[in-house]
Amino acid sequence: MIFSRRTAAVAVVAIAAAVVPASASIAEDAPPVCGGLAANPSVELAARNGAPDGYVFAPAAPVPPGTPAAKVPKLLTEREYAVDGQRAAVVQTPDGKTSTAYQTERFVPGGVYGLSVWTASRAPRYEPATGLRFYDATGTQIQETKLVAGHYAGDGALVRQDFPAATAPSKAAAVKFFATTTLDRLHWDCVDLQLAAYSVKKEVQNPATGAWASFATVTAGETAHYRVTVTNEGTEDLTGITVQDPWCPGTFEPFALAAGANRQLTCDHPDLTVADSGHVNTAKVTGVRYPGGTLGDKTASATITVLPPPAIAKIGDFVWADRNRDGLQDPDEPGVAGVKVTLKDGAGGTIGTATTDDKGKYGFEKLKDGTYQVCFAVPADFTVTRRDAGSDDRDSDADPGGCTAPRTVGAPSHEDFAVDLGLLSPTNRIGDFAWADTNGNGVQDAGEPGLAGVKVVLKDASGKQVASVVTGSGGTYGFDGLADGTYQVCFTAEGRHPTARGVGDAARDSDADLVSGCAEPRTLGPAKREDRTVDVGFA
Repeated sequence: MIFSRRTAAVAVVAIAAAVVPASASIAEDAPPVCGGLAANPSVELAARNGAPDGYVFAPAAPVPPGTPAAKVPKLLTEREYAVDGQRAAVVQTPDGKTSTAYQTERFVPGGVYGLSVWTASRAPRYEPATGLRFYDATGTQIQETKLVAGHYAGDGALVRQDFPAATAPSKAAAVKFFATTTLDRLHWDCVDLQLAAYSVKKEVQNPATGAWASFATVTAGETAHYRVTVTNEGTEDLTGITVQDPWCPGTFEPFALAAGANRQLTCDHPDLTVADSGHVNTAKVTGVRYPGGTLGDKTASATITVLPPPAIAKIGDFVWADRNRDGLQDPDEPGVAGVKVTLKDGAGGTIGTATTDDKGKYGFEKLKDGTYQVCFAVPADFTVTRRDAGSDDRDSDADPGGCTAPRTVGAPSHEDFAVDLGLLSPTNRIGDFAWADTNGNGVQDAGEPGLAGVKVVLKDASGKQVASVVTGSGGTYGFDGLADGTYQVCFTAEGRHPTARGVGDAARDSDADLVSGCAEPRTLGPAKREDRTVDVGFA
């Protein structure tokens, strides 16, 4: 059986032609079954004009002159022929002129409609008929299913006609019950309209308001909450309902819906990215069965816009003078002010610049989560200390050119305050010459040779030995790669003693103390990077 509330069995057909042939079972003795979705199943009248409530009448026009009152176009109700309720409906029309009554019924896209009507007519051979007409969005009729009221009304009775099931065309937007005749009178009553149909709605939740709609705006990193609502829009129970959703993990088990019932299915899609923006998530419903067959598949969609995460990320931190050149920040090593810092995005584009403050600190704020590179403008004469010498919060992160490797900032902290640079000051040099002062005058004279094998010790400002060397065959010595600071040079030559100190110009005289053998402390730094005048004459 196609529709569970009907007693006469008819075949399911897809209405492709404009008109369904006049063939259906007539069950004169069947009990009246009226209602379903019919807007006015008992065709009771509206008090204002005697016509059945809710119907629209399209009378024949023009009316031929001399038409008798019994054939003037009219839609009315009368107690005679009533099957259900108190009245039956009547359309009357002049001979050869068409008059039609319409009743708008509930429309559901893709629905399968089952209709039964009790009818009789005064002129069956002129094909008075009732049925359903489907219309597109412009109001143009695109399909009709009808049966001729073949029972002659002379016996004062109506008989029931069961129509073939009619599937709403894909372009349909409305459906109407109609009753039409081109001669005399058409009587009808007890309209029973059954429907097998469902709807599907896909929604996504707005995280800001909690409201559900077919679209929502979310932020990258959040979760999209979806729900699918399947509603039985008809009068028939539905089974085998299967929902498929590509963005919902797993599958939903098939389920059934009683007439008028609905069911909601929910799922979540986490960790959204900006690349997901504009995604249209489509759910598909398949396998829906009613007592007489299977309904067509349906889809419903919801769209999301994914915004970039809020710009709350931060990156920074410190540029320092690595005095001991170990690549680590030590408590006594100061920050370096005035260093320009450039922040670049993952593609190498410049986002902004900053300058270290008087403590060597810098920072960038209000950044989007993402990948960044920090590049430091290494001051002239300075070099970068060794990279990744220890923990990230204490070591230096830049390559020799001053740029770090790309660093990603994101959840949960949205910050990176461990992007540091250690700077090495320019290296310094001190030296130069030990000679045999044969005339003992404390000045390097022509013909006085250099002394090889003289031990030379370099001390820092605290008196601690930093390094030692021995003069070469020509009497020269030197200490290279020295950090900024104050140094003292001390000389020892076995069996010899220094000659007079400071008696000539600095480039030619002897500088060592006669007793200790040490020269006066010398300061190396930005003002003087090299001192090659620390000499000693030995007698």
